[in-house]
Amino acid sequence: MKKILFVVLMAVFAVSANAQLVTSNRTIHSDAHNFWVDLGLGAYTGDYKNGGLGMDLGFRWNKMFHEYVGWDIIKVAAQADTKHFKESITLKAMTGVRFESPVLFGNSKAYANFAGGYGYTFDPKKGAFTWEIGAGLKVTPRFNVGVAYDAWSKNSFTTGFINLKVGYAF
Repeated sequence: MKKILFVVLMAVFAVSANAQLVTSNRTIHSDAHNFWVDLGLGAYTGDYKNGGLGMDLGFRWNKMFHEYVGWDIIKVAAQADTKHFKESITLKAMTGVRFESPVLFGNSKAYANFAGGYGYTFDPKKGAFTWEIGAGLKVTPRFNVGVAYDAWSKNSFTTGFINLKVGYAF
């Protein structure tokens, strides 16, 4: 539990250090490449039983081709249940699309994303197609918050993960 608290505190400190961007006029150009770190906290669904708080830490490389359409070129993440950490680690590698709305207020935009790829869990040792769908608010050009649902299925075992996701571009 101390490790999770430490990760959450580090995310809060990183976000608060860049709070001045909320009122800036800085925008992301449509041809920009951005590297993002995403932290998700939530709960497992499906066939996964007796789970605690789920945690997802990922990195993605995003390229906006247009003001409203982008590509998450590569998205890698590690997902685990804090109650059964070693047994529940899942590694994911995905690619996907990201859509953004016109500016809603200030620098804020709504976003929606879909990604698909390969996920591997160590207990049970299985790999399968994995996907993620999400939506949220890009509060500043460098910070977003939203919800996401990740899932993967292999044979008769299906796992889902619904989470609150916070992202930061560096």
